[in-house]
Formats: sequence, structure tokens, C-alpha cells
Amino acid sequence: MDFRFGGENDTFASEVHAFLEREMPRDRVHADPEDLSGLAEPFERALLRSAGEHGYLSTTMAPTARARFNFLVAAFDAPLIDTAVTLAGYALSTFATDAQRARFLPLVEHGEIEMCIAYTEEQAGSDLGAQIASAVTDADGFVLSGRKVLVTGAHKADWCITTARTRADVPARDGLSMFLVDMALPGITVVRRPTMNGWTLDEINFDGVRLGPDALLGERDAGWRQLLTTVAAERSGMFYLGFARHVLDELITYVGSASRDGLPLADDPLVRDRIARLDLELAAGMRLAVRTLWSIEAGTPDPALPPMAKVYATELLQRLAQAATEIAGHAGLVHAPLFTEGAVTHAAAGGRFAFEYLERVHGTIGGGTNEVQRDAIAQLGLGLPRVRR
Repeated sequence: MDFRFGGENDTFASEVHAFLEREMPRDRVHADPEDLSGLAEPFERALLRSAGEHGYLSTTMAPTARARFNFLVAAFDAPLIDTAVTLAGYALSTFATDAQRARFLPLVEHGEIEMCIAYTEEQAGSDLGAQIASAVTDADGFVLSGRKVLVTGAHKADWCITTARTRADVPARDGLSMFLVDMALPGITVVRRPTMNGWTLDEINFDGVRLGPDALLGERDAGWRQLLTTVAAERSGMFYLGFARHVLDELITYVGSASRDGLPLADDPLVRDRIARLDLELAAGMRLAVRTLWSIEAGTPDPALPPMAKVYATELLQRLAQAATEIAGHAGLVHAPLFTEGAVTHAAAGGRFAFEYLERVHGTIGGGTNEVQRDAIAQLGLGLPRVRR
């Protein structure tokens, strides 16, 4: 079996690369360290629209093409990662009614809308089955109440896809539904909470928010199944590997120009060995991610591969950050947010290595913690019994 990219995908990748070089010049971006992207919302929305004009936000793009796009977007630090396509596109294209598709998909594909997803609750992090937010039926539709936490981009989202209990007499897995929520509705408040790396995650408070019947996304009480398939669709690992490629390139550039005790770092055999090993690990991660995508396109998806790809890629990012800060020494501990490299002095890679050291914690606990992913690998890939809790 040949798991390599090639042919049309190579042509597409070259086109996207040229687009990103044009749209993401470091001297023309507008920084916002409080946003996960590191960039200001007006700049992000303009880039979204431009990407939409080029057809890069199509919800029908082939998985391998989407993977190439995701890899390059991350490698360029472009704010096209948590787009409506990435966060909500699968749920909309899979579960929406014809009327919902007609309304939302053109907005998504043209880059004219920001969306967020809100599943996690304070007591329902790794165990999303513990959700208690409710959507009570009334004569006009539903009344949504509850609080969602650790939400990416709620402060700038136009719409939100969330889940809530529509039946209280059964476990959440049998009584959860998915909803499309207009973030401008009365009763919605968003609170931004800083992370240890400076950017914010959001809390959304739904206080008796009235939703029409057309807010239901998919089947009533089928939200648990929809949630699982939607979350699994986000785990190709290609975004993470794009970040890894970028950081490894930064490390190679740094080592090629830095010295220690009057000797070039590039001549240190231990440094060379460590970088070579990381390059091999990145190649292995690419192989695993492409194999995952190949199995999906071949119509024989392996349920163990997405969690394997997610665990490997997020932990590779941690190993890269560890290596970069150790190789750079004191200069590797000087921190700067993304796109503010010129604001600090004596920082290795403009402060990127220290940023990475703090940043790559959340990848292993977000999107399904790696401990939970390992349980899935054991059960789905190795046939071991379900873990007892």
C-alpha cells in the first residue's frame, strides 16, 4: 500500500503555499496575543474571506487535500485552523437539514462566518457523558440553560454548535441533542479566561436562551453519537504536524547560526543527533497521519488510527519544545507571544521556543485527553476490554 501524497495533491499544496506566502507576510500581520491565533480578529476575518474566494474552505474537499491544507496552514501560523470548516463543517455537512445546509454552508465556505463548538462543561471534560446543560422543550422550541467551558474562539464567534440534555430521565448518552446557536441571542454571555501562555479560552453561559425548533442539529436525543463522530473527524493530526514542521525548521535555523562557548552549535554531535532524531520522528508522524487519511479515503477507516495520530503528534510537539529549549539554553527560556518576535531581545527564535514549551501542554489534554485516547487505542486497536472507571 502506498500512503504517500502525490499528483494533484502536490499541485494543490504548491498553490496553497503560494497563497499563504502572499497573505501571511510577517511584517503586515496584526498581532493579538490574547487570541489563540495570535492575530487580530479583523485580519483573521479578511484572511478567511480570501481563503473562501480561493475555494480552500469547501466542506466537500477530499480528506487528503484538506490534510495538505491543514498542514501548510499550521506551518505558516495562519489563522485558518479553528475555522468554521474545521470546527463545525463536519457536523453541518453530516447532520444538518437541507434548509440548514442552504443557510450555513455558503457562509462557511465563503469565509463569511466565525463559529465555535462548545461541548465541555466543568464536570464534563474527558467524560462528555457527564454534561448537565439542558434544552427544555416549550411551545416555541427549546430553552437552553447551562455553562460550557474551555471553548476556543467563543468571543469572536457568530454561531456556536453545542450539546445539551433534552431528556433528564436517561443517561446523557441517550438524551443529548446538538444545537446551532446564534451567539447574538439574549441570555448568552462569554467570559474570557487566560491560559498560562497568555491567550484566552472562553466560558459560555446560556441563561434561559430561547431557541426555535430549527436550532436542533441532527436527530433529537442522538447528540451523543453525533458528538463522537464529529470529534473523531478533527483528529487527523495534520495541524499538529504542521506546527511541528515549523518549530523543527526554526530549531534547525537557530542551530545553524548560534554558538556556545565560541563553538558553532551545528558542530555539536549531540545537538546534531537530537535534531536528526526529531526529524525521523516527524517523518514517522507524517506516515501515520497519511495512513489514517488513506484508510478513510479507501473506505476502510481504522477507528484506532485517529487517536494514535493525535497522541503521537501532540507528544512530538512536546518533545520538540523540550529539545529546543534545552539546546538553546537560557535564550530558549525567553518568551514572546506569536507575531511579537521583535518585542524581545536575547530570545532564541524570537521567543518561539519558550512559547512552544508552554503551548504544547494543551494539545495533549484538549480534543480528548491523550489518556482517554490511549484507552481507545487499547480497546479499538488491540481488542482489550473497556477500562473500568
